[in-house]
Amino acid sequence: MEKIELKDLNLALLTKMKSQGTKSIIYEYGNICLKLFNDLTSEEQYAMYKKLLEMEELNINGVLFPKALIMDNNQLKGYIMDNFKDSLSLYDYFTSERFVNCKDIFSAVKKSSLILRDIHSKGIICEDLSFDNILIDKKGNIKYCDIDSWYYKGYMAPYISLLLKSFLIDYRKINNNLISKNMDRLSLMLAFFYLMYLKELPALTKKDYRLLSLIKTLRNMQEYGDILINKKNTIPNIPYLDSLIDDKDDYVIDRLKQLGLKERILKKYS
Repeated sequence: MEKIELKDLNLALLTKMKSQGTKSIIYEYGNICLKLFNDLTSEEQYAMYKKLLEMEELNINGVLFPKALIMDNNQLKGYIMDNFKDSLSLYDYFTSERFVNCKDIFSAVKKSSLILRDIHSKGIICEDLSFDNILIDKKGNIKYCDIDSWYYKGYMAPYISLLLKSFLIDYRKINNNLISKNMDRLSLMLAFFYLMYLKELPALTKKDYRLLSLIKTLRNMQEYGDILINKKNTIPNIPYLDSLIDDKDDYVIDRLKQLGLKERILKKYS
């Protein structure tokens, strides 16, 4: 893989992107993006470097892989990738307007799930899998980003998704076996519930379910939701979401109705 020295880059010519990572700074310049790590130990930098070199052999449709590595005195500082222009995270894209058709959400989630199947077939575990790390453009194209958080050939990342941490570690008190294909599928399901209901799974009420009860896909999902929130149950084998989506669903969600009375008043007068 091509290597570019950090000192040869003029960062003053670059524009910081609105969406930023917790341990990185992301810039854009025309058709490319630059991701610079800002909080990795020397051991983590070395492991990341070896992992990204191993990933050079991969080509998965719907994934933004590095095109070049950014180095400084033989240490990895970041990488360059294609710029997926005019895109937003799935979460931002489907929560920015009051009204959204679930048909559009399900189309995007189904594409995301099919890409995840391909990712898993290559021996990759995403680890930090959320709708913040899956991008969509105005044409409905989907791209996975933040591949540096992935597990591949024994190289791990030091973090998992916030929703997975909140559910497994904080709620279920489970702190082992967090890196598996099933945990990725669980992360995708937790992200799906959060996107649809604007609440984390354990906080959902019967009223929340009733509000969107006409959507068959959500009735398909509820069986797994009920199993997951019961702490006495073991974590089941979670299916890929594309197998649970009903393509006939066509229902417009009013995001305002999903908010509580206090939230609605604040939103109305803000």
